[in-house]
Amino acid sequence: MKIQKTFDNKVDIYGQGLNKLVAKHVGFDKIILDAGCCQGVLGRYLKKCKNATVYGIDVSSKAIKLAKKNLDGTYLLDIETDILPFPKKSFDVIICADILEHLRSPVEALIKLKAYLKDGGWFVLSIPNVANLEVRWNLLWGNFDYQKSGIMDDSHLHFYTQKTVRKLFTDAKMKIVNMDYSPGCSFFFLQGRVLKWKFMRNLHNWLTKISPSLFCAQFIIVAKS
Repeated sequence: MKIQKTFDNKVDIYGQGLNKLVAKHVGFDKIILDAGCCQGVLGRYLKKCKNATVYGIDVSSKAIKLAKKNLDGTYLLDIETDILPFPKKSFDVIICADILEHLRSPVEALIKLKAYLKDGGWFVLSIPNVANLEVRWNLLWGNFDYQKSGIMDDSHLHFYTQKTVRKLFTDAKMKIVNMDYSPGCSFFFLQGRVLKWKFMRNLHNWLTKISPSLFCAQFIIVAKS
């Protein structure tokens, strides 16, 4: 399966990082579905630090093999085409960390997944920001070059701005209850070198807060039905 091979080749790229801004919005003692769990690094952190029970699904067989060591249950499947092996209303929280932009129909995927949320449950999602200043700068010079990871990942099928993120959830008949922002504008800060200085880190964070559309790398969204 072509899609499985694509993401098998990206497991080592995606799997090492831990998005603590996503973890921040999860809460304690929750039953969680991590859709696109990769190696299960986030789930392992949530189990250890937030006493969570975490189940993971992923389209990559390589990812699932590694995630089995970290999560309470793992399933190799495509959330767009396969039936999920859970009863409806099974989860307190569903995480979609950097996966919607890879899907053919993100709206349909959200509608499908929300049936598995308990009453009062919520989604925590991260979505890259294509309106980031670095991307705009490259566009100014006629460049829209794909990369192995990041905002311009070569496996992205959709690109989102703050405005189109809001439309995505409106189309899925969901309500955004909180939006957080992950700082990210490396070229403006000399590829991150000056971020070693506390003053520049604080400036970077401040700029992200006042103008997230320009300076954030990701939107971190909490959404409910």
